[in-house]
Amino acid sequence: MKEIVTLSGDIGGGKSSVARILSASLGYPIISAGGMQREIAASMGLTTLQLNEQSAKDRSVDDRIDAYTKMLGETRDRIIVDSRLAWHFIPSAFKVFLTVDPEVGARRVFEASREEEKNQSLQHTIDNNRARRQLEATRFQALYGIVLRQYSNYDLVVDTSFAAPEQVAAVIEAGLHARIALQPYARVWMCPKRLIELPATGGSSATAANPVTDVVLTAIDDGQFALVSGRIAAQAALAAGTALLAATLQ
Repeated sequence: MKEIVTLSGDIGGGKSSVARILSASLGYPIISAGGMQREIAASMGLTTLQLNEQSAKDRSVDDRIDAYTKMLGETRDRIIVDSRLAWHFIPSAFKVFLTVDPEVGARRVFEASREEEKNQSLQHTIDNNRARRQLEATRFQALYGIVLRQYSNYDLVVDTSFAAPEQVAAVIEAGLHARIALQPYARVWMCPKRLIELPATGGSSATAANPVTDVVLTAIDDGQFALVSGRIAAQAALAAGTALLAATLQ
């Protein structure tokens, strides 16, 4: 079994930071499709959003990145691929998705102040990220027939909203080792602070199913979730200083 880790995720999810920590811990080099895309955009005098818009009409950029990613899966081992679509092109990889609260992700992007993204304010960044998500969703569905945030595509989903990159990387590394050893592991990890801020769904009967121990989520629009049950467990974990709490995604 090859030991390739693919990191996909939301905009501002912290893929680059987590990848660097994993690389140092595992000794695997990083290959970044995001870096490649930014270089292509800069060489064309475009922002990343403009490049995404152009890619909807011209497949040449996607084809360049896709072919390279497929080659990595066929010829390399023990690597980390920082790419939204690498999981699709390297199906044997340990496929990780980093989710983040949209406003938290936008704040990270805004504070990073990448010149090519030209974000004028936090609200502009939130709006820009939403437009990018919508464009990507439409383009990925049209080109590949996939839904990026169909979380069953991934071996592990980790929330980075209020967890340090080191904590996120530790969960990923533990999951990778469990998978290699054919051992069970929790496939979804969420920040308690984000959990208690989520809207509830399913009515009182669903949230009362086992409110102390069972954290159950459902995915809703725009990369966000709703809490089916487990608010008490999330509150207890937050009070205890727990960075990430295992959950189930239905």
